[in-house]
Amino acid sequence: MPSPIITTQTPLTASRRTWGFRFSILDAVAIAAFAAVIAGLHWLGGSLWWLVAIVAVHFFLFCNVFRVIRHRELIWAALFILNVGFWLLLGRLDWFSVLACQLPVSVGVIAWEAKATRYHGIFADRLNPNLKDYLEGRIP
Repeated sequence: MPSPIITTQTPLTASRRTWGFRFSILDAVAIAAFAAVIAGLHWLGGSLWWLVAIVAVHFFLFCNVFRVIRHRELIWAALFILNVGFWLLLGRLDWFSVLACQLPVSVGVIAWEAKATRYHGIFADRLNPNLKDYLEGRIP
């Protein structure tokens, strides 16, 4: 019978879990890129620059503030595409309509994440009684 596979992490390969707000050089580059695209579209007279702004703000909120897991981000993105498509089909695509429908989705995704045992975003020390277990790796 083959022996079971045992995986271990050495101090050099293990990544330390963190919680709360995070910000890195890569985040600054992403924000700068989003800002350049938004400014460029606005300067060129593009009427849909606000779509990029909505995505950029949510990217920052989900990745840096609330630290939402990937599949919840993808659910938000799918609903955002459906939302934009709906208003486009109706011929009434404007920032207010899209945002009015998308904000409840955003709040729902953030609330869903904040209720998870693995929540490690902003205020996790107050919102997640299991934070220590998550940080120590007992919660995947």
